Amino acid sequence: MPRKGKSGRTKGAVSFIAVSLGDLNGVLKPDATVMVSRRYAEQLQLNGEPISATTKNIESFASQVDFKIEKLAQEPEVGLVISDLDKETW
Repeated sequence: MPRKGKSGRTKGAVSFIAVSLGDLNGVLKPDATVMVSRRYAEQLQLNGEPISATTKNIESFASQVDFKIEKLAQEPEVGLVISDLDKETW
C-alpha cells in the first residue's frame, strides 16, 4: 500500500536542537529529569529509566519544569552624557 502524500516531516524540519548546558542549568533544578536519547546516554555511560517517547510522555516531562522568578537587587543608576565628537574642539 503506498504512503499518503505529505506524511512525515517536512523538508528542512529537524528533531533536535543544540542548547548550552549553562542555559539548561539556569532553567532546571539540580534534580530535574531530562529526556535524552538512549544512544547518547550509552555513549556517556549514563544510567536511566527507559521510556516510550510518545506525545503524552513528552508533555508530562515538559510540565515538570518549575522555576521561580526572583526580583534582583536594583543596580545604582549610571549617569550618561551623549556628545557629538564632530562638533567638539580638541
